[in-house]
Amino acid sequence: MRDPSPTSTELLSQWDAVPKSPGYWPGLGNEHSDGYEIDRAGVRAAALGLVKIGTSAGNDKYFAQYPDRFCLSLNWNLPGSIGELLYYAGDAFSRFWADLYAETAMAGLLIEQCAQRYDLLEEPLLGDIARSRFEERIAAMLGGNSPRSRLFTTPSKDYPKSSLSLELSEEVDYGVGHMTAERAKEDFSPDKRFHDNSPHYSQATDALIELVRALQSRAQDLRDSPWRGAAADNAQTALRQIYGNATALAVVAGGLATATSRYAELLDWCRHNFDRGADPDRSGLREFWDFGGTPDSRTRAFLEEPNREFMTLYEGMPKRIEQNLPGLLITDQTLAESRTRIDELRPDLNERLMNDHRTEEDLWEPRNQEQERLLKYEEAEKRFG
Repeated sequence: MRDPSPTSTELLSQWDAVPKSPGYWPGLGNEHSDGYEIDRAGVRAAALGLVKIGTSAGNDKYFAQYPDRFCLSLNWNLPGSIGELLYYAGDAFSRFWADLYAETAMAGLLIEQCAQRYDLLEEPLLGDIARSRFEERIAAMLGGNSPRSRLFTTPSKDYPKSSLSLELSEEVDYGVGHMTAERAKEDFSPDKRFHDNSPHYSQATDALIELVRALQSRAQDLRDSPWRGAAADNAQTALRQIYGNATALAVVAGGLATATSRYAELLDWCRHNFDRGADPDRSGLREFWDFGGTPDSRTRAFLEEPNREFMTLYEGMPKRIEQNLPGLLITDQTLAESRTRIDELRPDLNERLMNDHRTEEDLWEPRNQEQERLLKYEEAEKRFG
């Protein structure tokens, strides 16, 4: 009798929020074998499966959407800072999500290309496919009914390797001593609403777990086809790295689903109970007779418990969101465009405008960032061709 498949919760508990390639992977390690062998039909079938799930993100069904007013500006330090972290996490998540699915689809395209081209079969490279041909190739594989995919757009500025810290600054006092009744009333006004995106994150978690399972299944299909040789080794190495990114992003999505839901819940509770709990509009005469404190002191007393709850929320949040993809979307065209941008971004220090108050370091920063990006591109191109 087979053991039941692990639940989503069990899988997430086994994975790390930082991309890590699994120790075991089909066709690698102890399963590696010398020589060359390929069943082209089996390889193409596995490649098709990768393209299908890679392009499934094109309809935005699970894609986290963030309205312009998502990031709240609050006087209350702790939830204000956590809200900013959630906003930046969501922004990074949307980019990493798009890059991950595009990378998966590109892996399928390159593997299918290897099955067709004899010159790639025994080479330790996967080759290139021009961006102008992405849509054409996918339509050919999917029978002309391919969904519009993010694969057809340029990868994000973070691709293929980037990370974002989700930790609070150590230089800020996250108590409630700075809060007043007026500041709290402003924070809890009806026009300040937090967009609870937890349903999208929950759906994204399920989709990423589906992607994880598909990646491992298609890798096993490639091994069993059989497919052996230098190109097969390189393809499996790329799939293993993509798998590590998918598991990490699934963990982050699950953590953000919990955090955003709890964040919205706490803010709503404060908004609905503030007037009753802090009585911020009680008159000075009544305060004199009943020794009930001041509006500001009652406000701070009211906020102490939810402030502790917000800190508990933060402690359970993901502290970093990161991607470290193989870089299969990088082509000769990508490298040429990056090198051209570096030349164009060279600042002309002799023509600085009088009202340009930027430092020389600021002027060089865009070019330096593009140079760092080019180094990542060149590393990926060297590994996978």
